[in-house]
Amino acid sequence: MDKKFSYIIVALVIIGIGVFAFGRSYFRPISTQPSQPSPGTQAPANTPTIVKAVLSRSIDAKGNATGVAATFNAKTDKRVYAVLTLKNATKNTKLSYARYLNGKYVDSKVALPTKDGITTFYFAFEKGIGDYPKGNYALNLYVNGRRSQSLTYVFK
Repeated sequence: MDKKFSYIIVALVIIGIGVFAFGRSYFRPISTQPSQPSPGTQAPANTPTIVKAVLSRSIDAKGNATGVAATFNAKTDKRVYAVLTLKNATKNTKLSYARYLNGKYVDSKVALPTKDGITTFYFAFEKGIGDYPKGNYALNLYVNGRRSQSLTYVFK
């Protein structure tokens, strides 16, 4: 009986190790955020990138930011623009954002440039009816699903 008992204990230990090892890799949490590059790594030279991103109250006829700001008035500002300066963008480049108010998800969107070589692109946020909700906003910007930049702004 001692030999049989030893085999059972060994088998249970082996099963336990297998379940632990399998469970760690199989039941790993899945990130809901798009992937980010590792620190110290650089994208290839022709990869589409956001060179600069600003928030503004308005844009000119070419889509450039005018009235750059980080603080907006909840009653009087009707629209906010996130203006992106791009490099190596093509009409297949997926530009997207995820927006948060006081740490809670508000909305997101994916858009594609209309032509190759575009250097300026913007997302517009309109308040609709009533005042903008007051608070601290965060805007995460992505290129082809990879987080590129984050902007913060406030509505008072």
